[in-house]
Amino acid sequence: MPESAVYVLEKMAHGFRRMGRAAGGGFYDYSSDAPQLWSGLRTFERRSRQIHPADIRDRLLHAATLAALDATPGTSATPIERVFGDALPGDALQARAAVEARGRDAFVARSRELAARFGPRFEPPAALADPT
Repeated sequence: MPESAVYVLEKMAHGFRRMGRAAGGGFYDYSSDAPQLWSGLRTFERRSRQIHPADIRDRLLHAATLAALDATPGTSATPIERVFGDALPGDALQARAAVEARGRDAFVARSRELAARFGPRFEPPAALADPT
């Protein structure tokens, strides 16, 4: 169970004395005909973080593309065409098309930008990033 969930459960039970329905209240108030969420749950709300639509689009595209590239068997060839080849499975072909559509240098640059902001899973593979 995630640490944040344990925190909420402990706070509900020990901090707010909300031990569940049998004890008179948990996440819901049962005082009306239909159970309603307990208003004290607002304590646990987080401020929402706005993510720009371009970042959402690129994160989805790059995550899928990089996963497909990672699953592609490596080769000793370095040019992008030889790294991916022409007879690859569908996911790898789509990954190749995604890279080519944006341009290898632009794709690598955006991957590195996403990695800096959102974590290392967006780091491009060495064969793509440095095709010397």
